[in-house]
Formats: sequence, structure tokens, C-alpha cells
Amino acid sequence: MAGWAARTGYQLTKLLPSAENERVPHSGALPDHFPAHRADSLRALMAELLTESADLGRQQATLRLYETALRSLVPDEARLLATLAEGSPFPTLDVAERTLLGGTGGFVLRNASTVGRAAGVTLADHVPGYITRLVAFGLADLGPEDGALSTHYEVLAADEVVLDAARAVRRPSFVRGTVRISGFGARLWRACDPAGEEAAR
Repeated sequence: MAGWAARTGYQLTKLLPSAENERVPHSGALPDHFPAHRADSLRALMAELLTESADLGRQQATLRLYETALRSLVPDEARLLATLAEGSPFPTLDVAERTLLGGTGGFVLRNASTVGRAAGVTLADHVPGYITRLVAFGLADLGPEDGALSTHYEVLAADEVVLDAARAVRRPSFVRGTVRISGFGARLWRACDPAGEEAAR
């Protein structure tokens, strides 16, 4: 199961309710089977957020944003963010199936990277999914291939997660890229860096 999740890290969002597995009427109303008390709870939560937004200043709103982002992370993702916060880009590798015409077909792996090894994460085979989530949260950015990381790409190509994904298709194709901390991620890190408190003492 862990290997499957890593090979299809970009597909983890399929585990969440979507238009395909949770059909909601086009009118915007909740499904008929939706419990009334749950609907009331949702409306109350929205009303609470709207009321709170009217009273929040910029600093308070920023604090709430940072708290929500941090509580969305798992420990391994926090380690990745801490490593990316050092400023250097890390290589990423996607694996797709090459078409008969030489183009790129469907992807079987997204965002494999050596940043997991550098960060010392516990679940190394989940790094593709972790990076996908960090990007979705706006904490990391994906970019083009960096020629200065050529050796790192070679190391990454020999990673078991990448090799496993390559074995899953008949004609594997590799797409190189990079991952680095985003502007939002850098601001959040400066605000919550545990070392910052020690330096201030």
C-alpha cells in the first residue's frame, strides 16, 4: 500500500470526496440523504468564519493562516519544509509512459525527489505525495530542470520508488524538474522556525 501511494502521489487527492464520487446537485443544495444537523453545523461554521473575518486584523489573519497551514502538515512534511527553507532547490523526477510517437503519455509517478533523503524523513516512499501536498498548500514551488543538479538526477533515477514506477510501464519516460520553498513557505518558516526563538534569547 505504501509503495502504491508513493507511485501515484499525485493521485492522492482521489481519496478525497470529489464530483466523481460525491455527486452534489447542480443547484448547490446538499444531497437529500445529507443529515439536517450536519447541514446546520456547516452553516454555523461558515457564519462563524464570516463573523470572525470582520474582526480580524492583518496580523491576526496571518497568524490564523499560518496555524492552519501548520496543522495540515504531517511530521515528515515539516522536515521537508525545514530542509527546503535552507534555500537550495532539489531535483524532482516524474515518470510517464512514452507514446509510440515519442511523446509523453500518462504519468505513473510525480515529484520523486532527493529532498526526502536530505531531510531524513521516516516514510521515504511517501516523499512524492508529501511534495505534492506541500505544493498544493502553496508552501513549495515546482520548477524546470536545473543543469547544476545533473549528478543528483542520476542518483534519483536509481531510487527504488522511481525504478518501481518505471517497471510499471512498457516505455518509461523521465521528466526532470526542481522543487524549492515558495514565497509563502519562506514567510511561514521565518515566523515559526524553532531556531528563531533560540536566536532571540
